[in-house]
Amino acid sequence: MQRQGFSQIATLAVLVVALGYLAWLGWGLLPGQSASQVGFDGERALLLARAQCEAGPRPAGSAADWALGDTIAEVLTQAGWKIAVQDYAVDNLQLRNIVAMAGNSGPLLVIATHYDSSRGGGAGETALLLELARSLDIKKLDHRVWLLFLDGETAPNWPETSGAPNFIAVRHPAAVIYLNQLGGGEPIRQVADANKLLQRHLWSDARRLHSEDWFVDELGQSENDAMTVFVQAGIPAVKLTQSSAADACDTLQEAPLQAVGTLLESYLENNHFLSIATSLAGE
Repeated sequence: MQRQGFSQIATLAVLVVALGYLAWLGWGLLPGQSASQVGFDGERALLLARAQCEAGPRPAGSAADWALGDTIAEVLTQAGWKIAVQDYAVDNLQLRNIVAMAGNSGPLLVIATHYDSSRGGGAGETALLLELARSLDIKKLDHRVWLLFLDGETAPNWPETSGAPNFIAVRHPAAVIYLNQLGGGEPIRQVADANKLLQRHLWSDARRLHSEDWFVDELGQSENDAMTVFVQAGIPAVKLTQSSAADACDTLQEAPLQAVGTLLESYLENNHFLSIATSLAGE
């Protein structure tokens, strides 16, 4: 029993150190950076992902999952976003979605991912969204943008634990871009059940940014995840994903995080979504 207690204390210590480093990265600057440097930084996103990996698995409803949620909310607040926390419970699990909100009017575009993880991975997408929160110039937004960190996606009894239906119950956005399994070496393929107009729009922007090596015009394998929940609720949604092994800690890369982050930053700051929002509403 004593040995087990020491093991638990050691695990908690690693978690505290790793999440403290994550928060420091979210607030501060990388070595050699100046405060005047702007724009999405794939190197910072990779370091944010590795900090989560150091924290180890974050199963839904666990102390590690809850601690990461606290860190996410703290980093987002420091980045100047308005924060809302949506608590919910499934069986004996206490779960919560974390939402960062910007923009005061116009159609609502949600960029979503999940932050819980049943293993050490699952870090690339959360890191990407945190770095986007830092780099995005929200003063340029002519419509509402919310960054949604979902809980409960990796619990054994999914989809009952999914944070997506709980979010939809109180808010029905104009569209959702869902990030999942990002950070590996495979290309980002299109998804058959995604909204075709929104998907074409994003891929067109990727070509304009010369990221066609990452965003390829091929169909990937469909999987049941949060995007499925949004689509079944009648919400136009698209998924940016690579593969189930893409965000494994030992294979994380800077380049795909940079490509996705640059695309999202450009898409939002140039308000490209407004050119199709009315058409999406009419579908």
